[in-house]
Amino acid sequence: MKLAIFDIDGTLTNTNSVDDGCFVNALFEAHAITGINTDWATYPHTTDSGITLQIFREKFGRAPEDLELEKFKSCFVNMLIEEYHSNASSFTEIPGASVALTRLKREYNWAVAIATGCWRESALLKLRAAKIDIDGIPSAFAEDGLSRDLRSGKSRLSFPGDLGC
Repeated sequence: MKLAIFDIDGTLTNTNSVDDGCFVNALFEAHAITGINTDWATYPHTTDSGITLQIFREKFGRAPEDLELEKFKSCFVNMLIEEYHSNASSFTEIPGASVALTRLKREYNWAVAIATGCWRESALLKLRAAKIDIDGIPSAFAEDGLSRDLRSGKSRLSFPGDLGC
């Protein structure tokens, strides 16, 4: 059996720009954090959780407390929702993404999964906004692991349930 694993931003949805803007703006609104490096690839862990942890360590010398993290995540998701309502065209599907998912799900020798560095709530919001159905597809989100570094040959994100492979 073959396995196709899809990311969300830039792979299934054309949401990189709106995600970046809302992330930076939510950091400012929730915690008055400014002047961050937005070259996400330079962070040791390129997930929402890993980037937030690194930013808090750089700005405050510590990890975010649970309430601080929840405040930021809530602000971030609310900004995404507001952006969707004011500009739905920022939440489009990458052309052919739904077709590819649907086709691979039907193939007997293929399994499909989602692995993203996005937090679950923001990821599902962007997929719904882009009208991409991932019902029944095993998925891993930023809450499921700090890192998604595949260079070592081992992903630190795990999938709930069996992929059937």
